[in-house]
Amino acid sequence: MTLGDYGLKSALLVVEKMTMKSNTDAVKGKLYADDGAGLVLATAALAAVAKVVMANEDHDYSEETDHDISVTVVGLVECAKVAGSGLARKGDKIMISATAGEATRFVAGDVTATVNESTVEAANLVNLGKIGTAYETSTDADTTQKMWLGVF
Repeated sequence: MTLGDYGLKSALLVVEKMTMKSNTDAVKGKLYADDGAGLVLATAALAAVAKVVMANEDHDYSEETDHDISVTVVGLVECAKVAGSGLARKGDKIMISATAGEATRFVAGDVTATVNESTVEAANLVNLGKIGTAYETSTDADTTQKMWLGVF
């Protein structure tokens, strides 16, 4: 597999067409979520409330008239991973990193020493934002992650 690939390994594969948000480009292998106006790069906050999908194709919004793109909704994928975020072992839960559109190993959100509504809400969003399970172990330096998107 390479960045943006999706596997035909099982009946778990779900590929659909979804619409990009106005003036938003897509990059094959990046992770997106619908913010109510179309697909945008997925963030941890969006992952907590919206379905995260992987783009199966590049899309330049300014050069296209049809803004529906092919995305993997559920299945075995190789998606963008932020380098330097630690390794993810096979079976680890995966989440959206601080870099929008890129995955990392799930780390439970924790309330800081200052407990207030915003720190509790931030920790809750992190804990709700799991997007899949690592299919293979990735290293700290890897820029892609093989994972079961939408499978926990």
